[in-house]
Amino acid sequence: MSEPQDHRARRRADTHRRIYLAAMRLFQEQGYESVTVAHIAAASRVSVPTFYDHFPSKDHLIMAVPPQEQLAELLRAQPVDLPLADRMRGMILAFLADLGPGARADVLTRWRIVAGTPHLRRRAAEFERMTAEMVLTALGAESGGGAPSAARVVVTATFSAYTEALLRWVESGGDESLAEVTDEILAVLRGL
Repeated sequence: MSEPQDHRARRRADTHRRIYLAAMRLFQEQGYESVTVAHIAAASRVSVPTFYDHFPSKDHLIMAVPPQEQLAELLRAQPVDLPLADRMRGMILAFLADLGPGARADVLTRWRIVAGTPHLRRRAAEFERMTAEMVLTALGAESGGGAPSAARVVVTATFSAYTEALLRWVESGGDESLAEVTDEILAVLRGL
């Protein structure tokens, strides 16, 4: 990458981070519902169109969807001979293992906001479905066709259970291990 492009990429990443941090501060101080995109833009010293250049909506600041390729890599890292529920468990636990302390604190902050905001709790289901569709696409690519309906049930149920684990973890104040809470809830799902 050339130096000017490098500089632009760094500047874009800095702006993205500044918007995100300003939004998190405002959400914690004033509550998610009270904060507008205009408030976030002003606090981060950008225009409203610049905000939308970085985030499709205010919800996307909180409800992050992992990149398709990251999900596909996590899935590929799981042994293909395992039942799908076990591969999904391994995929989620591997994702959590990669979270450093700073990222874990960030997840806790975001999910505290989700837990306290009815609108975001409802939106969590939409983001679960988006993430599940990406995994199902990866599964379809593995098998050379579309993912079978049984796979759809397993994948969507796993992401619903993961959301429940995040909410339970938030209720504990983040004192419990997120991986342990997640594994416990996924074990309940496997036992059904």
